[in-house]
Amino acid sequence: MVDAPPRVLHVEDNDFFARITADVLGDYDIDVCTVGSADAALDKLAAEEFDCVVSDYEMPGMDGLELLDEVHESYPDLPFILLTGGGSEQIASRAISAGVTDYLKKATGKEQFTVLANRIENAISRRRTERRVDRQIEVNDRIWDVSQAVLRASSREEIEEIVCEQLAGTEPYSVAWVGKTDANANVIHPQVATGIDVAALEPIALAADRDDAPSEPRSTDGAASVSNPRLIREAIATETVQVATRPVPDADDRGGADRNGSEDADGESAVVAVVPLVYESTIYGTLSLWSVTRGAFGKTERRVLSKFGSSVAYAIDSVRTRKELVRREQRLQVFNRILRHNLRNDLNVVLGHAENLLEENPGSEADVDVIKRKVIELIEISEKAREVGKTLDREDETRTQIDLAESIEHTVEEFRQSYPETEILVDCPDSVYAYADKTIDAAISEVLENAIEHTDCESPSVTVCVSRPVDESGWVELAVLDDGPGIPEEEQEVLSEGKETALHHGSGLGLWLANWIVEKFGGELAFDDDRTDGSAVILRLQHASVAGDRTPEF
Repeated sequence: MVDAPPRVLHVEDNDFFARITADVLGDYDIDVCTVGSADAALDKLAAEEFDCVVSDYEMPGMDGLELLDEVHESYPDLPFILLTGGGSEQIASRAISAGVTDYLKKATGKEQFTVLANRIENAISRRRTERRVDRQIEVNDRIWDVSQAVLRASSREEIEEIVCEQLAGTEPYSVAWVGKTDANANVIHPQVATGIDVAALEPIALAADRDDAPSEPRSTDGAASVSNPRLIREAIATETVQVATRPVPDADDRGGADRNGSEDADGESAVVAVVPLVYESTIYGTLSLWSVTRGAFGKTERRVLSKFGSSVAYAIDSVRTRKELVRREQRLQVFNRILRHNLRNDLNVVLGHAENLLEENPGSEADVDVIKRKVIELIEISEKAREVGKTLDREDETRTQIDLAESIEHTVEEFRQSYPETEILVDCPDSVYAYADKTIDAAISEVLENAIEHTDCESPSVTVCVSRPVDESGWVELAVLDDGPGIPEEEQEVLSEGKETALHHGSGLGLWLANWIVEKFGGELAFDDDRTDGSAVILRLQHASVAGDRTPEF
């Protein structure tokens, strides 16, 4: 969601200065609410939400520093900018010691308001960035916990109940409900809800008559607007998370729940997100989430929820048979582990460097480069996870023969260009055939990249060797040898056992992808335990004759 214009509470007993400040800051798209005393400011903060407080120092009764102490006691992260006409060093020192966000001396001329507007925007931007990252960490943790619980579910009904019960009722979401499609995927029927009475939700047609479709969702009894028909149709049609702001319905419709579990305030609004539950073009339904936090459902959160919706759809599809559930359980564990650890850690890095940019100081190119690099890494992880699903879910009817020598040749050539500092040696026959397809290139690339990226040598060396089988029924072995620190034993065990746990998991998707690809062709990924000076990853594939008249059993 795009952030709303900043709301600033200006505490100023000088009516003329207060009016001028409000008028000029309004030109900067800053919404200013002015009060004349500290007591009035505290009453206003208790009744409304603001992004920043700007207060004069000298006021009758409670002064600006005393107000700062009161505000920080109840709203510790709310930015507070102190204005003073005297600007003494003693006051500035006391303000800094008290934790003021910024300190500004009143001056003559319009320029002071430009400075004030910049200080306000910087303070609010910094706070919003911090809150976004804190929220994203909370979202990641909650989704991780829900995902783990979903993996243990044995029915669709149990999955839907887990998702709603564990996502809603507290921050970051106050309401969650799941609807599923009918047999023809034409109507969404609300099934389970937390934080709202499911009886208040009406069935929603996915195909509306364009001529008769209203411009806004109907709200004759409140229930239709709660369901957000148009939002759900758009989410299903585009298979993306859709977001809008809607008035919070009466507590009776929601089962008496709001952000704090008590009566909601008059005129309260919620940000509503609709997450499509779609797997392989099959529409299973939608997940609707509400948040009363301003600025909720930013780009990163929507991307995470989109992947979470896909994961929920995976689980629903998987419970059709126990065999399918076991196969998909492994993938969901890996995907959710990557989501939790990589995304969480990298977002903290982004926060640290983004804060440096908020002051708009020159010479921040290095910080920008760091941010771009980390974002690219997240995108690459996301894309790799997507490619894993596409590769492994594809059912190939025809088993083909390939020349491994050709695959190795062009793969190694690409890596030599990408890693010129690495010596890559090849020991391979002119031709050697195995049963596989072009996706074996991805397996070779992942093992080769793992060997290069995890070396600790200044001038690394990697060798790719292929051995022919003794007879036609044997294995073709493709080994990648490196001189690095070796693959930790616990990571080898994760792959050999074929299961990750909360305390026991691999470091990435690369070796998992290679393992799943060779398994698809009846092969296996193994490690040379006898090697002491580096690591050796072995891809075993069924040997194929050049004639190609034999189809193996996979």
